[in-house]
Amino acid sequence: MESINNDENDLLNKEEGIISTSSKKPDNQENEGLVVEKKEKILHLKKGAEVWKRVCRVFLISLVIFISSLIIAVATEFYYLLIITGISTLGILYGICFVLCCSCGFITILPNEAVVYHFYGRYLGTVKDNGYFYGYPFSKARKVSLKTFEYNGNRLKVNERDGNPVELGIIILWRIGDTFKAIFDVENYNSFIEAQSEAAIRYIGCKYPYEPIIPGEISLRSGHEIINKELKQELERRIHVSGIIIEDARVTEISYGAEVAKMMLQKQASNAAVFAKEAIVKGATNAVMYSLNEFEKNGIQFNNDDKANYVTDMMNTLCMGSGLSKILTS
Repeated sequence: MESINNDENDLLNKEEGIISTSSKKPDNQENEGLVVEKKEKILHLKKGAEVWKRVCRVFLISLVIFISSLIIAVATEFYYLLIITGISTLGILYGICFVLCCSCGFITILPNEAVVYHFYGRYLGTVKDNGYFYGYPFSKARKVSLKTFEYNGNRLKVNERDGNPVELGIIILWRIGDTFKAIFDVENYNSFIEAQSEAAIRYIGCKYPYEPIIPGEISLRSGHEIINKELKQELERRIHVSGIIIEDARVTEISYGAEVAKMMLQKQASNAAVFAKEAIVKGATNAVMYSLNEFEKNGIQFNNDDKANYVTDMMNTLCMGSGLSKILTS
């Protein structure tokens, strides 16, 4: 009995193992089950003039048959020809309905313009050719401009890396590259690029200081090319889902916030004054040393007291603008 129970348990374990292994899918099958990202599908429509010729040809043939059968029926009094006339009349009506239906499918596409077709919720494709074409009569066509647009953003107040409020203004040149993503993946691509541009400029503004603290450091004022390049890359990363292509992105305005502008201007003025004083002192020192060397070359000797008085008076004159006093003794 125990051996029979053991055999039954082994069979059950084998069956469970078979069921568990069959329920697991390989990784490649799971990947195949994922939804494939849809991309833009380019369509090429028939020329509108050629379709009009065919439509007009069918209509004229129906009209000629109708008129010919009517004339023959009246002239020969053959009533059976009235049946042909009725059939021709139906042909005329069919031709008129055909023309009306076909007229709904003609569309004109201007340069730098595309038309997106979708039929009862199903994406058919995008037409980017320019001219007069015959498309899908009963589908919905949405025109999309492929021109380059300019977005001139409002000045945004951002806290830079050191916490000081600054105001930044940007300008972006963009165009639609993938019409499927621009129409179906985002609600409104104009509002989308406006929101993402503000987020990108806030990210860049918080990453760098307004002025370089360490010599050679990248800042908002000094690193224009690097800042603009990084801004473009950040925008491309954020709006990739919308199918929009960023052609150029630049920071146009950089200034301190109104609440700290006065203090920061005073700081800049004081820093400029310090740099100016350093340059003046350095130049005055070089001038005094040069004059003393020239005196020694010409045989004019100063004692230590006269040399100290000369240096003091010359430095005051060059740095402070005071007059030169007599320092040489007779």
